[in-house]
Amino acid sequence: MMPRALASVLGSFLAVVLLGTSHAPAAEVRPNFDHVHALAFDADGRALWLGAHTGLFRSEDGGLTWTTVALPVTGHAPDVMAIAAHPHDGRALYVGTHEAGVLKTADGGATWSAANAGLKGLDVHGLAIDPNAPDKLHAAVRELGAGLYRTTDGGRKWLRVDDGPAGETKVLASVNIATGMGGIFLYAGTGEGLTRNPDCF
Repeated sequence: MMPRALASVLGSFLAVVLLGTSHAPAAEVRPNFDHVHALAFDADGRALWLGAHTGLFRSEDGGLTWTTVALPVTGHAPDVMAIAAHPHDGRALYVGTHEAGVLKTADGGATWSAANAGLKGLDVHGLAIDPNAPDKLHAAVRELGAGLYRTTDGGRKWLRVDDGPAGETKVLASVNIATGMGGIFLYAGTGEGLTRNPDCF
């Protein structure tokens, strides 16, 4: 005979998979993930973050249930295009949005602040955090002020470093591969393919 605890777990799992229901409110089980743009785990491996056209969402059970994370954008849910999780601090996270630039939290999403000083535009389609130096990030900006920007102080000040990759940036990542020039490589997945450049411009 199947142990009662195991039967309960399997029953809950099948309810989620087959019926889309669980003990959690329906809004937490099947939120509107219209146009998913980004996924990231926090440094502790506890929280899974998802960025979509309809906002930012968080799961603490591997994606079985989700909660909507409020961001300081008025009038509508922000279009979250990119997520960069701090590699060592599970409470620190950056998100890039389609209309509000870069937002930063240091307390696991309880509070957020804008980190846009120096950006010439607020349509951020890519964010990459350096795994060796977490205060260094790159941001790919589209439309107004288009280009690739870099911060070395955790988003307090951004500087434009070049025009960025050709084509629409879909994802940006700092990869811990030494360039031999004092930095690591920055990869960009775009509508035209995959490119890489040393991040020590």
